Amino acid sequence: MWHHITVFVDRFSLLLAYLAGASILCIALMQLLEIMLRNVFNISLPFVWEYASYLHMGAVFLAAGYTLRVGGHIRVTLLQKIHPRAFECMATTVALCISAFLSVALVKFAYNYGLSGRTSGTVNDVPLVYPAAFVAFGALMLTLQLFLRLVASIIGQPVELTDSTINATQ
Repeated sequence: MWHHITVFVDRFSLLLAYLAGASILCIALMQLLEIMLRNVFNISLPFVWEYASYLHMGAVFLAAGYTLRVGGHIRVTLLQKIHPRAFECMATTVALCISAFLSVALVKFAYNYGLSGRTSGTVNDVPLVYPAAFVAFGALMLTLQLFLRLVASIIGQPVELTDSTINATQ
C-alpha cells in the first residue's frame, strides 16, 4: 500500500514538474514574441509581463514537491553526518510544519480571492483566484511530499528518488 501511494504521488509530482517546465517555456515564448513584435512592428502585448509573473510563481510552487523528492533543494549536511536518520526526521518535521502553515495560508488566500472576486486591477483584469490557486496547490503538494518523506524516514525507506526509481515511476 505504501509503495502504491508514493508511486502515485511521485507520478503526480512529476506531472506538475512538467507543467512547471511548460510554464517557464511559455514565459520565454511570450517574452520573445513581445520583443520581436515591439522591435519589428512597434506593437506591445500588454498581457505578457503580468501573465509571466503568474506563470513564474505557479511554476516555482508546482515543481517544489518533485524537486524535494529528487533531492534538488539546497541542504546543509554538516549535522546530518552525526546521526543521519534522526537529523532527517528532525529537519523534515520542521520543514513539514513550515510548509503546512504556508499551505494553509495560501489556500485561505486563494479562497478569499475566490469569495471576493478580486481581480488584478490591470488592463487584463485577471481574477486572482486562478494564479493563487496554482500556488496554493503547489504548496499543498510540497507538504504532502514532506509528509511522505517523514514517514519514509521513520520506517527506514529511501527519502529521495534515485535514477533507477525515477525510471520505475514513469
